[in-house]
Amino acid sequence: MKYTRIHSSELDQAVIAQWLALLQSDPLYQSPYYHPAYTQVMASVRKDVYLLLAEQNGSITGILPFHQSNGKTTVIGEGLTDYQGWIRNGACEPDCTKALRAAESSRLDFNHVPTAFSEFAPFTWKTSRSLIMDLSGGYAAYQQRVQTGREAGLFKKIETSVRKLGNKIGPVRFVWHSASSSDLQALLAGKSDQFVRTLGPQADIFQTTWIRQSMEMLHSAQEPLFAGVLSGLYAGDVMIAAHFGIRSAHTLHYWFPWYDTRYSEYSPGLILLARCAEAAAEQGLSMIDLGRGEQAYKQRFSTGHISLSEGVLTVPAWRGGLLRAFWKGREQFKSSAFGEQLRSLKKHLR
Repeated sequence: MKYTRIHSSELDQAVIAQWLALLQSDPLYQSPYYHPAYTQVMASVRKDVYLLLAEQNGSITGILPFHQSNGKTTVIGEGLTDYQGWIRNGACEPDCTKALRAAESSRLDFNHVPTAFSEFAPFTWKTSRSLIMDLSGGYAAYQQRVQTGREAGLFKKIETSVRKLGNKIGPVRFVWHSASSSDLQALLAGKSDQFVRTLGPQADIFQTTWIRQSMEMLHSAQEPLFAGVLSGLYAGDVMIAAHFGIRSAHTLHYWFPWYDTRYSEYSPGLILLARCAEAAAEQGLSMIDLGRGEQAYKQRFSTGHISLSEGVLTVPAWRGGLLRAFWKGREQFKSSAFGEQLRSLKKHLR
């Protein structure tokens, strides 16, 4: 197998056509993060975007987009990207060590690679889950799947909250997608406030120029196979909750939800997600991917999950083994009785 590194400026229509063909080789590639349009947006806001092409018999069988600058290599979109790894067909079995050398790199960390992508298995440290909502068969079928499980009364509670909200605040209205840039800025401002309030100023990712620019460009992207989706929930004329995500032809990735905490008693976040699911099904989408994490609202709405892996590729490979051993030792220490005592002491000293 031949590996070739190219800069994003060399990405032409012939490569894009082969990329789109590769997306048909695995259902996991329905995630919008694997669509070339996502990488192209990143390339438009950053100049350090490259692609590694795997070729066999003159045809591209695998593509791996990434960032590379000042000797550092990171996955495309860095911390924004909830699905990572090769876009490849079944005939492509990448040798990750050789590929990393061809990329002129010695290390690549990953944390959102589907465990089904076996080439990353030897380099995986731990696994996690991305919870999903199966909308196949329509919204009513999805509701039935949830109601026969642990959340029999979820949707009744949501409709009760809708009635209370309408009676006390104003008529409840949902918008599947708003093209308004001011609505996007309102969502980003609300999300920034949430980051600062709950995690501190350093957690406000929207203060990073390229991230904010990428949100604006993704919002403007409106194609049948890839688009930004800005949904809003209104009570009267007031937007009380909103969500911005990206979709492919079949999957909406639920990315940045927000709600006004002044209306918390009405569970606006739950209403918003339920309305997004209903509208997504009407749009012909078959899945909402809620992203990695075990938050309570995700568990209430989910009907399944996709397993993800986290780890690091290194050249030479033994460096990765040392890093993994160090990480395991640190995790064992943190979970030990002494580690618990040390954390408790730190809290008292603050």
